[in-house]
Amino acid sequence: MQVGGLVGRRHDDQRDEAGALCAMATTESRVSYEPMIYYGTGVTAGQRGDAEVTAESNGDLGNEARGDVAVHGLFKRGQTTILDICVMDTDANSYKQTASDKVLEKAAKRKKDKYLDACLERRRTFVPLIYSVDGMACKEARAWEKRVASLLASKMDRPYSEMCGFVRSRMSLAIVRSNTLLLRGQRAHRALRPVLEDGSSFTALGRARGW
Repeated sequence: MQVGGLVGRRHDDQRDEAGALCAMATTESRVSYEPMIYYGTGVTAGQRGDAEVTAESNGDLGNEARGDVAVHGLFKRGQTTILDICVMDTDANSYKQTASDKVLEKAAKRKKDKYLDACLERRRTFVPLIYSVDGMACKEARAWEKRVASLLASKMDRPYSEMCGFVRSRMSLAIVRSNTLLLRGQRAHRALRPVLEDGSSFTALGRARGW
């Protein structure tokens, strides 16, 4: 199943979905992809989080780290939030003795241990978006979904509960599409996702689906 880059495309599909939702909640100009977290030259061990700087290295780690999505003003005005996506198979043999929610929380902690300090030093917030292949999300991902839903509800004058369902459905469907892609091995580009710009779009969508 890992042949042909399809597993990587599952990650990229989640990244694109998260970025599209953030753009809907804020503006497209506030969203960028693959933001720099740190670069190998002249960083400290605390900024890197996974290695120590030795005397021989002269502070040059020869490495860099990037997030998946950067959103300006998502949680606080004037502050950038870095989102980092990970989709995990919680049914893998290595996780048999661990509850699925614990697997996700441990993965989120690993992400924060590695990148949180570097983001804070640059006055940024860091949010790991960890999902299982079944659509389960970690606590930070749920908090991000609620924040995006709150902004959408205010921007489009729709009920908060409706926007929560909309955001969670979009992220879950992105995983389902990717899982189907992994099974059937189709490598053609999928169709573009619909763009909903105001509350009237949700009214029309609801009528079409019989809400």
